[in-house]
Amino acid sequence: MNNIDCGINKEKRIPYLNDSEVWLDFASVMEFLLWAVLQKEELERNGEDSAELLLNVKEEMEEAEATIQRRFELAAISGFELHTARFFSLYHFTQIEKFALVLAGVVGMKETLIPIFAAAETGKNVQTPTVEMALRLYAILSKSDLKETAHLINKTDALANCLEGNNSSNKTWHQETLTLRKSLLSYLLGQPFVITYRKYQVKEPLPKLLVYEEILKKAISISEHQGLSAEPLVLYLYGRKKSGKKLLVSYLSQCLQQPASFLCWQDIFAMSEEKRENLFQELKLKTKLENGFLCLYDIPNWEEDQENASYNSLFSKIMDICPLTVVLGEGKHDFPVWITEKFVSFHLWDMSATEKIAVWSYFSRLYHAENQIDAALNGNKYVMSVGEIENTFATAYFTSISNGTSLEAKHVEEAVKQRGRGNLGNYATLINGRFVWDDLIVDPTVKRQMQYICAQVKYRNIVGEEWGFFEKTPYGRGISVLFYGPPGTGKTMAVQVIAAELGLELYRIDLSKMVSKYIGETEKNISALFERAKQMNVILFFDEADSLFAKRSEVKDSNDRNANAETAHLLQKMEEYEGMVILATNLVDQIDDAFRRRIKFMIPFRFPDVETRKKLWHSLIPDKTPLEDGIDLDFFAETFELSGSQIKEILWNAAYIAVADQKPLGNEQLKEATMWNYMKYGKQLTKEDFGYLA
Repeated sequence: MNNIDCGINKEKRIPYLNDSEVWLDFASVMEFLLWAVLQKEELERNGEDSAELLLNVKEEMEEAEATIQRRFELAAISGFELHTARFFSLYHFTQIEKFALVLAGVVGMKETLIPIFAAAETGKNVQTPTVEMALRLYAILSKSDLKETAHLINKTDALANCLEGNNSSNKTWHQETLTLRKSLLSYLLGQPFVITYRKYQVKEPLPKLLVYEEILKKAISISEHQGLSAEPLVLYLYGRKKSGKKLLVSYLSQCLQQPASFLCWQDIFAMSEEKRENLFQELKLKTKLENGFLCLYDIPNWEEDQENASYNSLFSKIMDICPLTVVLGEGKHDFPVWITEKFVSFHLWDMSATEKIAVWSYFSRLYHAENQIDAALNGNKYVMSVGEIENTFATAYFTSISNGTSLEAKHVEEAVKQRGRGNLGNYATLINGRFVWDDLIVDPTVKRQMQYICAQVKYRNIVGEEWGFFEKTPYGRGISVLFYGPPGTGKTMAVQVIAAELGLELYRIDLSKMVSKYIGETEKNISALFERAKQMNVILFFDEADSLFAKRSEVKDSNDRNANAETAHLLQKMEEYEGMVILATNLVDQIDDAFRRRIKFMIPFRFPDVETRKKLWHSLIPDKTPLEDGIDLDFFAETFELSGSQIKEILWNAAYIAVADQKPLGNEQLKEATMWNYMKYGKQLTKEDFGYLA
């Protein structure tokens, strides 16, 4: 009996080289104790004294414990980072709690122990230790007092956090099982702590951080000082989608050398209570053991849901997981500030044109397309985040691959359009205009002003940032234009020409979907329109704008007050919007004066003069059209004062008349079509009106 041995290496000068060595020793010790329990109970059944056995067991265990402790110390001196040592140093377990955790761990690790363990459980068909079994084994080493026993029976928060919560309510305390969490057991054996929830993973190596380095430095400084305080801290990072918030958190994690656990709000809110609590327990372990922090993203809009008690309760539970939580949102007020006392927010601002140009240049080089992509032009005209630019290049690249060509500017332009298409929903209709400068025949002064409009997009970084004009203009940096004049004078075509020149998609706003008879709905629709437009790269076109931008009236009743409120709200949203808005109206006198003050360009479109009409008559006939000898287009231009759209309509109708008569297009068809056009407006032409062609 004096030669009993627990089977571990008693050499106290050898450090543990890894966690597996530690747990092999733990397993040997527990196997020895299980054997000792069986021997003790067999002796007692036979009426024999077990005192000598217990004395020898105690001596052997004291020597084994001293050996294990010394090897732990040598491992620390030698620089071996043992997960097991870190675990027990972070959690201040009592001796009996530590014993129970080791027991649960070795049974989960070493399946060869199960038969011996089952025998020690007096033949019960169980494969995990119970509280009763832990007390029986522990009693061989020392007598536990009531306080220690209560710790194990009632399970302190720390102990419960380490164990699987699979005990049913109908079990008595001594039947409750002790099962170590699989993720914790894996960690204690030297592996990374991997939780069951893994929605978002950090890319390795990290992509280059192109902007927001200043915010990163501030976040690092605040996070490092957080260690001096026991109160939880929340860092709130907010900005438009794809602005690089997760990447910034990844850099924060790298700089702090603290792993970040990413958690999606929408996922956890949809989980069952049991699954959610299990995840939270795992996260508590992971963040504590790895000195990590939590990153919560895709949070709801708290301004809309602040009365939702379930949201507030859940958010509070998340804040309790670890000392530092980084929350990602889109709006300044999306985070419920009343949840925590320690709260710091950082706005990931929309990039300046100069920053966007740098990002466009970076990805152009990355995709070997620097000779194809005009980074300056794209940086100025597109309102995009870093992630959106990156995704645009990826889409353009795959498009070029499918076409069997290298990446070109047209692929990028189409990728931008694809990413925004349909985001305005029912509020607007895409106009697929293809007109260019040569198609637009208007007064040269009008064209000159339109070119200046395009220049404001192309060179906004030079004037606004390099020359410093944005410093004097904190808001109202968008480009608003009003085209006004009689119908058919080229206003809509001019809008399409600008869109084509800038490579931006053009959306005509459906005013019937914007205006509502219900109070507050029109303002809501206006807000939704501009909010969606901020995420896109489009021109907003309000045709017949006088219906929505009409003069505010004297307040005589609630209807007047509501109409004025709608107009004021529209003014505010236009001023906040940094994209391009073009208005067109036939009734400029009906436009509210406040709009005129906020509109950068007001361009008149007038009926064309004789020379302009001649150009229109000649240019609007396609080259393929067969013409009759002697057709006199100049006569029609000099005789009839028509708008461009009227001339176009006459030519179309005349062409169909000619086809029906099986003749080339000539003066007779033009005469008839012109008469039809005048009849539309209640005017009758006579033979004398056609001069020598009568």
